Amino acid sequence: MNTHSFPALMIGIAALCSVSVFAKPYLPDNQDAALLMVPELAVKSATLEDIRTLIDNAQRPSGTIDGFSLADALIQPHLNTNASPEALYLWARIQQHQHNFKGAEQTLKRLLAQQPDDASARLLLASVQTIQGKFTQARQSCLQLIGRSSMLVSAACALDNSFQQAITEDNRVQSYRELQSVATRYPSQHQEESVWLMQILAGMALALNRPEEALAHLSLPADSQRPISYLSLWAEAQLAQANPQAVLTILADVVSRSGATDDNLLLKLALAEQMTGTFQHWQVRCLNRITLREQRQDTSHAGLLASYYLLLGDRPDKALFWAKINWQQNRLLSDRQLLIDAEQAFNPQA
Repeated sequence: MNTHSFPALMIGIAALCSVSVFAKPYLPDNQDAALLMVPELAVKSATLEDIRTLIDNAQRPSGTIDGFSLADALIQPHLNTNASPEALYLWARIQQHQHNFKGAEQTLKRLLAQQPDDASARLLLASVQTIQGKFTQARQSCLQLIGRSSMLVSAACALDNSFQQAITEDNRVQSYRELQSVATRYPSQHQEESVWLMQILAGMALALNRPEEALAHLSLPADSQRPISYLSLWAEAQLAQANPQAVLTILADVVSRSGATDDNLLLKLALAEQMTGTFQHWQVRCLNRITLREQRQDTSHAGLLASYYLLLGDRPDKALFWAKINWQQNRLLSDRQLLIDAEQAFNPQA
């Protein structure tokens, strides 16, 4: 039986750690956050429900500053040799966020050895396998969702897997159309599942250079209630339609009200600003973030660095350098296209 909420989509709000005994430090991912100290008592007393809520909340722009780093610290006491399936699932989500995909894969296999019918774990396993380019294994994980999840979820998993590894555009169009058909025949009754499906379809539409269709799939308002991944797709579609003002008006308002700014949203705002030729507030903030990532040699954000130098920084040499590093870790269609674009920018005569 599936004991978890839909992966990476159930969002909540939690206030943790108002304790005076500080002991465990962690370095935040985000430069908008300071070096924080996690209360030792909180590390010992935080429940798995606390940690789940923190992770879910961190996926929204209004979430706790660097909630995943805090969750990483809080979950450690739960990761003993007898760790529960719930603890392992949350740990795998943290590992996925940290781009430790191999680690997440091993954690999920350990979980599924205990609880083989866990649909959320199998779906997350398919995701981390796909990201690593393990398409055959990922497809098998998708097929194992049949009978353990809805027809919509298992079909979306398999069709997204096919789309990511497709060589020709015709094959990608076929997967996209099939998923649209499945979504029509088996409409979701759960909002979290619907939002997940919207993002898959929008991502496919953008990869096929159909931004208008992508926006049609993203039918919910682009506000602080949406996951960061949803907002990023929405902004990408708006920019592809040469509508930067929508990004600067709507997304900037959401980001300005948040505790921290996600890297991808910051890049979208900087691109929108460049397109309009307006005051360079977001471009300066984006450059500061990129500089920090590069100083740290932050390979987990190689895709971000490559995109920045390709689209904003006018450094095709750096774009190619980081795109190659990104390709070593991430094998999605968008990563392949990023590498191709960087190679063409670096050597336009090739």
